[in-house]
Amino acid sequence: MTSIWENIEPVEAEGRLRGVRRRLAELDEALQGQQAILRENPESFAFKLSCESLLQIQTRLRDELVELVRHRRNEQITFALGGAQFADNSASLGTLGVFLIRLQKLYSSIAQAISTGPTRRGPIAVDIRAATELRLADVYPSSFGMQMFVPSGFDLVGNSISSEALDAMFQLLMSTDDDQKLMRLSGEYGRRTFGHLRQVATVLREASATLKINWTDYTGTQHNWVSDPDATLRIIEHLDKITETRSEQRQFSGRLVGASLLRNRFELLLPDRSMIEGKFISGLGAAITDAFGEICTVTVDETEVRDKVSGETKTYYSLKAIERATPLS
Repeated sequence: MTSIWENIEPVEAEGRLRGVRRRLAELDEALQGQQAILRENPESFAFKLSCESLLQIQTRLRDELVELVRHRRNEQITFALGGAQFADNSASLGTLGVFLIRLQKLYSSIAQAISTGPTRRGPIAVDIRAATELRLADVYPSSFGMQMFVPSGFDLVGNSISSEALDAMFQLLMSTDDDQKLMRLSGEYGRRTFGHLRQVATVLREASATLKINWTDYTGTQHNWVSDPDATLRIIEHLDKITETRSEQRQFSGRLVGASLLRNRFELLLPDRSMIEGKFISGLGAAITDAFGEICTVTVDETEVRDKVSGETKTYYSLKAIERATPLS
């Protein structure tokens, strides 16, 4: 059996991590209130200092999280496929093979999007492919059930490509019946990811298959998603309504007045008082903390997405690099 935790009691680890996550969520909420004031008074030293203090507390909590997740060895995911092609605890090899390939590509593309920003094409980095390589560990009775795992691979600052990509994948799957959320995620994850999601849904629809996915994260929280043939048809219909009309890399200079290390979100106030906001890629937490409240230059992927039915167009940003402005001597 594949081990999930090592050298620590799983119940103890998950309980302590739930506590850390709860305190991080409370701090994140407090930060949002402080940052709302900072957005109105960007030169306010007092509010900037208060937000910086909260961010430092958040950093110390993340240090506690790092100490615990170093005992996490693997992420375990279960899949249960149902329908005529997956009856009697057996599976059609052709359909199963295509499904697994599509699923692997979806997972790796999400990891690539949250690690380096959304891309349309080109090879996914070798280290990202290696970190998200799903491995089949067991099968079990449930029409056709599979248990898979991927090494957690938490680094020295508590980041894990495989774990974060699983969380992002479940966010995406749980948003497939919400046009507004799908538009936002389309802008943040990019055309490649949404193409793979459509292919997964197409395989399930053509096989008239049901799918259940389950993953328990390091806090012991269960993530579940269930889809039947009617649901996969609706997913395809939702995806077909969304089109990416433009994607380019841009630079902006402004004051970083909003940041959430828990949700990897940022807000940049531009000189004309307009605001750009979006998601920053994994691993930028320390740089975001350092630049908070300061004038800085950011590099972002700017993606424009249109709803083909309503004609609504929205622009989304994925922050890939940030640098504080050099102070005048």
